[in-house]
Order: sequence, then C-alpha cells, then structure tokens
Amino acid sequence: MSSGALEPIPAVDLSGGRVVRLLRGARERETVYGDDPLRTASEFAAAGARWLHVVDLDAAFGDGGNREAILRLLGESPLRVQVAGGVRTVESYAALRTAGAARVVFGTVAVEAPQVVEEAIRIDGAGVAVALDVRGGRLQTRGWVEPAAGGAARASMSPEAAARHWGECGASAIVYTSVERDGTMEGPDAEAALRVAAASGLPTVVAGGVGALSHLRAVRAVAREHELTGRRPVKGGLAGVILGRALYEGRFTLPEAQQALR
Repeated sequence: MSSGALEPIPAVDLSGGRVVRLLRGARERETVYGDDPLRTASEFAAAGARWLHVVDLDAAFGDGGNREAILRLLGESPLRVQVAGGVRTVESYAALRTAGAARVVFGTVAVEAPQVVEEAIRIDGAGVAVALDVRGGRLQTRGWVEPAAGGAARASMSPEAAARHWGECGASAIVYTSVERDGTMEGPDAEAALRVAAASGLPTVVAGGVGALSHLRAVRAVAREHELTGRRPVKGGLAGVILGRALYEGRFTLPEAQQALR
C-alpha cells in the first residue's frame, strides 16, 4: 500500500471463528455475516481486492482469540493481510509476520506500553502499523471499551500528538478509526484522519462509517484537495479506506468502491 493511491480494504472481523461486524464497537451489537473467513476473503480477492484487514475481536477484548482462523488466512489467502486486535508483545508481532502478515496493527499496547511497539519497529519496522481509535477526541483502548490510560501525559495525548510520535519512531502506517461512526454507515471522518496523516507523515488508512459510494468520493475529494493545496506531506496522506458492513450488506460492490476512490 502506497500513499499515492487510495486503496479500498475489505475488513474481516473475527469472533468465535465467525465473520461479524459490531456497531460502534459494542460486543452486544454484533451481526454475523459468515462462518468461513477464508471463503469470505476469497470472495473479496475474486472481486479485485489486494488487501484484507483482519481484526481478532476476541483477542482485542482479552477473551481468547482466533489464531487458527488467522493463520489459515495468512497461509491460504492470496491477499496481503493486515492483522489487528490484541497484539501486545514483540513475540506475537514477530509470529504474525513470520506467518505471512504484511502488516500488524498495534492498538492498546501503543498507548499503555509504547516501548513494546518501539522495539518491534527497531526489529522490523516495515510491518508495524499503529491504530488510533478515537471517540470524542480521545484515544480508546482494549476493544474500544476504555479511554486510553498509561500515565497522565499519555492518557491526555491528542490523536495528532500520538501520530507525530509514531511517525518519528518509524512506524510504517497509521490506521485511524472513528469509534462513534464504526458500523453506522453514516460516513467516515476523513478530515480527522487527514490531520493525523499530516501530523505523522505516514500513509494513513481511515476506518469507521463508510456506507455509500458518496462517502468514498468525499474521502477522495478530501485527499485530492490536500494534494492540490500543497499541504500533503512528502510521505503520508490518506492511503486507504477500510470497508465493512456496507460491503456485507450490498450497499455497493468492491469494483464500485475502487472506481469511486480513483
């Protein structure tokens, strides 16, 4: 994934081995879309996807995990897979990279124990992405159920300040999610994602709220305006959009999403 083009990235969120979507990150508001993640990934690949965003929801909530399903996706899917959810040690990061993950996303640990992510960057920075999950302007952790903790200074750090830190550390990408919008199909917060991209100087993927092709065109317009006005960093900008419920419920197809983002 480069910062030169916007990539539509289908999401496969896993809970109990099934493909699900949550509404605003709430486990009690879960919708099941399938019981075979590899088949779902294969369908996305057939439709023209190049990347897949896989979230282990159980691991993110500290409730087991979906290791077998993820390893199967990494071993058998033709897509470049970005894995998120409950990755909190350098060892688990390295294991996912060895198994074939193109990128691994650190969330909670990036706030509560940033030295872990910094060590992963020193060892293998090309695969490190950092999740900035935001609700009401504040970073969220542990499956989005808690405001960020980790000392007064870090707990009050703005998303832009956190993004700047990870850009300086040498992470490869940022994944920005508006928690309030996730699963709502009410539209993503592209402007906030762009502020994070500008602060970090990193390719930034925006997630949360995409429900129509008009939303994708709006993201493209925000990115394009930034380019034309000369405010875009040499390295950075919006690089992709994660798609979930809208694809599963047939609001548009992946080829239509690709066209809207061009």
